Amino acid sequence: MEKKTDVTESQDPKIGIVPVAMPNASEEAQKRLLELQLKMAASSINHEYARMQFEDTGESLEREELIEVMNDCHRQYNEARVELAAYDPYALAEFEADLMRQKQTTIARYNA
Repeated sequence: MEKKTDVTESQDPKIGIVPVAMPNASEEAQKRLLELQLKMAASSINHEYARMQFEDTGESLEREELIEVMNDCHRQYNEARVELAAYDPYALAEFEADLMRQKQTTIARYNA
């Protein structure tokens, strides 16, 4: 009897987290660029989830804590963004566009 495997691929856009260094960049430089992109992606998504929690809560203490979380995420994102922009502003713009599409897709599913 033949086994069939049903493998489906997601049609959702994915964030292209690929180091934006020049081909001649050292392995260390490529690793740092990847770390910056991951930091941007994680802080952006964490900010979005904190914002949604903020909208869903009426408790003032929890709202204050969420504001702190969102501010910290914003700071981390901007720190990584500034450093990444120094390497390649066009790659940064492409990465941010991919990140925005992924957030919209993820958040739309979360809210559905």
